[in-house]
Amino acid sequence: MEALKATGVCRKYGNQEVLKDFGLTLEAGEFVALMGPSGSGKSTFLHLAAGLLSVDAGSIVIGERDVVGMSDAAAARFRRRHVGVVFQQFNLLNEKTVKENVMMPLLLDGSGRTAELQRRAELLLRRLGLMGQEEKRPEQLSGGEQQRVALARALIAEPEIVLADEPTGNLDAKAAKEICKLLKELNAAEKSAILVVTHDPVVAACAKRVHFLKDGCIVASHETNGDPENVSKLYLETYR
Repeated sequence: MEALKATGVCRKYGNQEVLKDFGLTLEAGEFVALMGPSGSGKSTFLHLAAGLLSVDAGSIVIGERDVVGMSDAAAARFRRRHVGVVFQQFNLLNEKTVKENVMMPLLLDGSGRTAELQRRAELLLRRLGLMGQEEKRPEQLSGGEQQRVALARALIAEPEIVLADEPTGNLDAKAAKEICKLLKELNAAEKSAILVVTHDPVVAACAKRVHFLKDGCIVASHETNGDPENVSKLYLETYR
């Protein structure tokens, strides 16, 4: 079963074509990385897949639904139920507790009973090493801890896919390494597909495969072998 299938995706900013006949498929539970130079279209595609931007042409099917053409309200509902999104900026609400932040997508959606959501949130927080932090505010946590809260929030609805845009970009090396380890563990435990956009070969090496973008389309795809040095070598070979 496919978690995501993008076909013929095009997107322009003014006269600049950022994505051109872009195609990508992720199988259920697959962990894939997207890499490329600045402006190659990798973050743009993630925002299109999340329904945060509209495409100029093509289709993006997540599960069994094409997100292209959805209204903003429909896209928001679909995202809360079926797509987990993790940004470089943690985007947590400081007026809410950690647990409330994790539950927020489904609280907004009105799906599920609060007691069930609390149990699911507590399970995720325990899995992410955040037990005892549930009633704190995000501003009381370190950057690495805040990103773990964002990961728990992305997983609360047991989504078909998690879209992560530079999830370690604002973290120090130690915290970034911890997030990489957690992404691999969560992929195995939660069975959600993961698509991560990154410039960091250490993060990309957590994925099974890495796709390289240039001028709006994928120009090469390789197994990572879990080796950051291999990813760096492949990157240099692709863009030299």
